[in-house]
Amino acid sequence: MTKEIPPLEIPPLVMELTEAFQQFAKAEWRKQPISGIKSSEVRVLLCLKFLSEASEHGVNISDISKRLSVTSPTVTQMIKSLMGEGYVERYNDPQDKRITLLRLTDKGEGIAQKASERHMMMFSGLVEKLGEEQSKELASLLNQVFSYFQEISMIGDK
Repeated sequence: MTKEIPPLEIPPLVMELTEAFQQFAKAEWRKQPISGIKSSEVRVLLCLKFLSEASEHGVNISDISKRLSVTSPTVTQMIKSLMGEGYVERYNDPQDKRITLLRLTDKGEGIAQKASERHMMMFSGLVEKLGEEQSKELASLLNQVFSYFQEISMIGDK
């Protein structure tokens, strides 16, 4: 005879938070292509732009991989596609010719600029809608949520 497991009773607030997070998972604003380029590739272009501006040594695949928290083979695949379309180019490190670095072409820079402007417009609109105080509160809460999920994922890794 098997013992029946009673149904899990989910508190209403837990359900509300779960549903809110599920809405973000389905959000289309993150997935919109720019000039026919997939959103994941646009994120790589933006990452490359940001890292290039912040770096004196140049940018390689592993730099992008770490920043985006995706595997190097995944980034390599996207970089190959972006190179094929003329958005990214490889070059040798001037100090060490064995090291291959990446940079945006003018075409890639244009897409990254367009994506940056769209991003800025969206979040500026959000700040306008929520107001400064609620926007600061939201940013604080989201940072706390992120920290919480990082903490519990580290506990799970042990």
